[in-house]
Amino acid sequence: MESVVEKLRQVGLTEYEAKAYLALLNTHLSTATKVSENSSVPRTKIYSVLETLKHKGWVRVYSGVPLLFKAVAPRAVFEKVKGDLEKFLESVQTTLKEEVNDMKEKFVIKRFDIGLEGLKQEIRKAKTVEINNATASFVKKVNDAFRQDAAVKVLMFPGEAKPDNIQNVTLKEAEVAIVTIIRNKEVPSMSIILDEGRTFTAFQDPVDHKYIVDEMLYDECSKCFSEWSNLSWNAGN
Repeated sequence: MESVVEKLRQVGLTEYEAKAYLALLNTHLSTATKVSENSSVPRTKIYSVLETLKHKGWVRVYSGVPLLFKAVAPRAVFEKVKGDLEKFLESVQTTLKEEVNDMKEKFVIKRFDIGLEGLKQEIRKAKTVEINNATASFVKKVNDAFRQDAAVKVLMFPGEAKPDNIQNVTLKEAEVAIVTIIRNKEVPSMSIILDEGRTFTAFQDPVDHKYIVDEMLYDECSKCFSEWSNLSWNAGN
């Protein structure tokens, strides 16, 4: 049960909410008292927990004395979760496209265009590396910079083939393509997060094929890159 609770926490439930939902799955209709007994959620918390599950769309409530509660079928719940995530990612993509021309105003550039070799020097120091919307060619270019003891996660650009002979790297395809417009062409816009703190953006010039790499200091959007990454990795789990 603990592993299931942890998976439900990854899609937005608290520990108490996950335990209450699982308890309800094992019954047709149940009172709050019974849910508390079957889930080990304290009685003092159970009504607020069930009310929150109702608002999230995981539980239905039927009037009566006492109130009766029923779990929404997992398939319906996760279709809603997936739909909500897709809408969120679509809004991120729309926002990025609309604001591409004034992106520099939303961030403070710490170091402008440090180049691919400069990025690899920083990657060699990192214990955790997250690369989002990556192309296969980019992963191959930086692969030799990953430390053997580093935790490396790569979200591939949608439709991009996973690179061969890449070891000790967790790969997954991104669900939303994020692009940058360069020379009137859309190219994959990649973000690289090192040690969960330093963030770089990279794209490849479609004409001379040079990689442009900037290190960013957060300004308005303090955690947008890492939040998008977390949502993408949790999608479908």
